[in-house]
Amino acid sequence: MSITGGCDCNNIEIIWHTVDCSLVPRACQCDYCSSKAAAYVTKSGTGFDVSIRSEQFHNKIQHGSNSATFHECANCDQVIFVTSEIDGELYGALNSRQLTNKFGFSTTVKLNFSSQTTEQKRERWRQNWCQPVLITSLASGTN
Repeated sequence: MSITGGCDCNNIEIIWHTVDCSLVPRACQCDYCSSKAAAYVTKSGTGFDVSIRSEQFHNKIQHGSNSATFHECANCDQVIFVTSEIDGELYGALNSRQLTNKFGFSTTVKLNFSSQTTEQKRERWRQNWCQPVLITSLASGTN
């Protein structure tokens, strides 16, 4: 089973390879995530594929410790997912508000990770985020 999603204009599309649809979205309380109304879901041991139609509208944003990259559609002004490269592997989390889950997600919980060091965040991500993450640009046919 897979969960699909993406931005409203379909420039960025997601296919998440997971069988667990009963996940609890986590709403980071930093200024950036709050302004985007993002609430992330992840599942260790699952991966997701991203297709990007136009790189022109694919914004990559870094904040705070610059250890994670937020992927937005500039056309829709929506954050779709976030990634971090850890030990040469790309890990990611998905904005639940941009996913279509026919079972629905649990109620979002608010969490604040601002007191964690960069290394603590990376270790939490390594343990909890999706991996592998494959990002493909459809316009150029390259990854």
